[in-house]
Amino acid sequence: MEIGMLKVEPMRVIAGESKGQHIGSLKRLGARPTTQRVRSSLFAILEAVGLDGKRVVDLYAGTGTLGIEALSRGAIWADFVEASPKRCALLRQSLNTLGYSARSKVYCMKVERALKSLDKSYDFVLMDPPYTLGPIHHVLEKVGDLAKKGALVAAGHSKHHPLEARYEGIELVREHKYGDTVCSIYREGRDI
Repeated sequence: MEIGMLKVEPMRVIAGESKGQHIGSLKRLGARPTTQRVRSSLFAILEAVGLDGKRVVDLYAGTGTLGIEALSRGAIWADFVEASPKRCALLRQSLNTLGYSARSKVYCMKVERALKSLDKSYDFVLMDPPYTLGPIHHVLEKVGDLAKKGALVAAGHSKHHPLEARYEGIELVREHKYGDTVCSIYREGRDI
């Protein structure tokens, strides 16, 4: 598949109602989609808490692999935030193809701007920003504001950019390492 002059390389939904369906990935735009191994491990944790009927936001969405996986596994709603117009176009196309357009919204803007206008009632905040951004401490300081009480925040990052154990409103509860990738899981707690 192609969008404009860009080659779209397929990735697949791992589980749920859309298991095996393709999600496009724009490799030529420098996208580093969350690997299947990391997604599988992350969603094992999220499914233990329960995804059915939950609201999710996928920050630095890229082609939407995390949010689409959540929708496939029972999330009732997913918002996606991505700054690249070409990635937003591919994401909208994937959501439409998979039948998730009515259960999602794509915000084509930088995460820092979206943090000021997004709904404040997510059960799961998912983020796997490009490693080229470096540390994402400034975003994690504000992300607790998006979460419902007791919500989980999952942040993928490079092992070369370690994160803090606490940020405003969230506290680290576990970390998983996969080669260069670390997935840090935080829990929202207003009294932290």
